[in-house]
Amino acid sequence: MKNKKQSPQRINAELLAPAGSLEAFFAAMEAGADAVYCGLQAFSARAKAKNFSMQDLAAMTGYAHERERKLFVTMNTLVKESELPLLIDNLAAVEEAGVDALIIQDMGVWRLAKKYFPNLPLHSSTQMTVHNSAGVKQLEQMGFERAVLARELTLPEISYIRSQTQMELEHFVHGALCFCFSGQCYFSSYLGGKSGNRGRCTQPCRRRYNYRGKNGYFFSPNDLSAIELLPALQDAGVSSFKIEGRMKSAEYVTNVVSAYRQMMDAPPQQRHEVLQKVRSLLKQSFGRTPTKGFLAGSQPADLATPALRGSTGRYLGEVTRMDGKKLHFKSRDELLIGDRIRIQPRNDKVGTAFTLKQLWHGSRPVKKLAQGSACVSNPFGNKFNIGDAVFKVSSQQAFSMSDAACRRKLGQVKPAKGDLALSVALDDQQLHLHASVGPVELRVSYDVETYPADDKPLSK
Repeated sequence: MKNKKQSPQRINAELLAPAGSLEAFFAAMEAGADAVYCGLQAFSARAKAKNFSMQDLAAMTGYAHERERKLFVTMNTLVKESELPLLIDNLAAVEEAGVDALIIQDMGVWRLAKKYFPNLPLHSSTQMTVHNSAGVKQLEQMGFERAVLARELTLPEISYIRSQTQMELEHFVHGALCFCFSGQCYFSSYLGGKSGNRGRCTQPCRRRYNYRGKNGYFFSPNDLSAIELLPALQDAGVSSFKIEGRMKSAEYVTNVVSAYRQMMDAPPQQRHEVLQKVRSLLKQSFGRTPTKGFLAGSQPADLATPALRGSTGRYLGEVTRMDGKKLHFKSRDELLIGDRIRIQPRNDKVGTAFTLKQLWHGSRPVKKLAQGSACVSNPFGNKFNIGDAVFKVSSQQAFSMSDAACRRKLGQVKPAKGDLALSVALDDQQLHLHASVGPVELRVSYDVETYPADDKPLSK
């Protein structure tokens, strides 16, 4: 009798979402993320993101825990000697906030956290370039709970690493890729003195270069999109699916997290149908051309497309005419008032983005334009040129919460309740008290006078 083919399992890995702003944090929560990772205003590899204050962090942790979600904090830059006092203050505040893990790169940060803040669970950042079983075993010996694997690994390589460890393994499944090995890029530092390992990458890989007389975006990788490989990644032993994007908008977070949540929750027999649905949702995240990266093999042919600009956004067309405060182009997509577009100069300099306030069909004002000839409001006059590229970077239907609304929502978080452990002891004219709530401990002793009991003594 033949054995029945084993049915595919449900995907029960953790879905880990980015948050570079309060708006993105709430977007991730509402879209179904199991956990969110964010950075502080110092020691974050995304220094250009809005990031968060210590007060924000405590409230965000409470908000996540009320909903049985997790919050991780990235302190994954390399740290200078002069920054050690600030680092220690940050570590103390993060531990007090009760976050679920600290994501780090610098071995100095590891040493301080491990020795002086032992209640902080540690995850290794992908910046550590952990790419084999030896690296993961070393992390285990150092007391890390999770390894965020380098993005240059194939599925068989991940499977082998899993066979050699019981450690939690995390891997990126969506978002921007680096041209260099994870954590080993010095391109930005070499060209302009702004290091990616200090959170200040200027993304020179996204610029246009000349090679053998041809211009192209030779160093600009496409965006990782492994939504089709989630079952294979879980089978390979990955327990956390990570989405890149702390520099991205709340709209991006909403669309991408929603797509992956739907795919992960779909019954196995419905995955193909759901995949078709969520692909259209991912297109609304305004990312680059998708690639499975190295997950599909050690020499991916679609990792970069030199003919495509390195910019994010959905390519609409090129400027064909300017008429005072009006801009004309042939659009590949429909447009609505409230959409946001970016004009990218042909000289490869930084583009200019703006929100569409007015649309015209011929000479008639409209609220919506079908794909084809487009005439839109232009607040920048003669700044642009014929031939400049037009990208759609956000839609009027975007997830939107003002900073004030976000803070009102955080203000509703109730103080976390913790179990109080209290011990009292009397020893040789001294009263000893030891109290602890979570990671916070207090030990005090008081001199007291004692007298024999005259009536009903508790002990002889």
